[in-house]
Amino acid sequence: KFGSGAKIDAPKEFLGKKVYVLIRE
Repeated sequence: KFGSGAKIDAPKEFLGKKVYVLIRE
């Protein structure tokens, strides 16, 4: 996962983890 795709996937994964934690708590 490199190139322009990585730039989009990285923030999505970061936000996904944040939302996942918020939902769990």
